Amino acid sequence: MNSTAKRNFILYCIIAALFAGSLAVWFFMGRVSSDKTIAEIYKNGTLLRAIDLSAVHEEYVLSEYTAGGKNEVLVKQGEIGVIKADCPDQMCVNTGFISSGSFIPIICLPNRLEIRITGVDSDLDAIAR
Repeated sequence: MNSTAKRNFILYCIIAALFAGSLAVWFFMGRVSSDKTIAEIYKNGTLLRAIDLSAVHEEYVLSEYTAGGKNEVLVKQGEIGVIKADCPDQMCVNTGFISSGSFIPIICLPNRLEIRITGVDSDLDAIAR
């Protein structure tokens, strides 16, 4: 191998290593930003609270009172759901729990309550984001 070919080979190896390193950093940074799953609870369209579900260590129950009635919301590590409601149709309870991969919110129309996931979806990879 002559000196020019050797120099070009080394240059290509350095460029390939820099590209691979940059790609690894970009991919890792995309994964790091997806750690949070935020649940937002709305009453009459007004944000009541935002809960970082990934930071919940012990489950707890929230009682939300509205002009229409009462809902009990169970907050767990990574998921949230309505466990009790005094509305007639019980659609909010039957929706079950939602988590980071959920695109469908929990809605209680009679009690004017909505719970939705707004945090970054941790199931998506860095390219899809």
